[in-house]
Amino acid sequence: MKEIGTIRSLRGNNAEVEIKRNSACGDCGACHISKDQSVMLTTAKNSIKAKIGETVEVEMQFANVFVAAFIMYGIPLVAFILGSSMTYYLIGSLKLGWDQVLSSFFVGVCLTAISYLVIRHVDRRGRFNSKYQPIIVAVVDNDEKISTPMEKRMGN
Repeated sequence: MKEIGTIRSLRGNNAEVEIKRNSACGDCGACHISKDQSVMLTTAKNSIKAKIGETVEVEMQFANVFVAAFIMYGIPLVAFILGSSMTYYLIGSLKLGWDQVLSSFFVGVCLTAISYLVIRHVDRRGRFNSKYQPIIVAVVDNDEKISTPMEKRMGN
């Protein structure tokens, strides 16, 4: 997946890139920006040593997009389902007198929150950043700025 953006700031080997929402972009919510916003900010590896203000091409492997989405949405969902179902059957088999449905729901919510905290902790230690972070692959000339890679593929 390739996008065109402008470097706003540099931090070590990384750059903060402002990417404009293109016309082919839907409203799936994957980028966490609303329809009203026209740009999003992302941190990308700056292996080509681009400078602030330059227009660059940012790339992220398509398979990594799905893995990153599974980490952020799939793992917490699995934690909720397992926590809820295991608590439901455990309370039923132990005959504790607690409300099975309400207790299992709250345990599922707690395990979901814990899974997000674990993901956040692992991400802050740098285990996800290097593998799933976008990479700046090229500086784009002014002539090439007119259309994004998605628009080029669509023939615009």
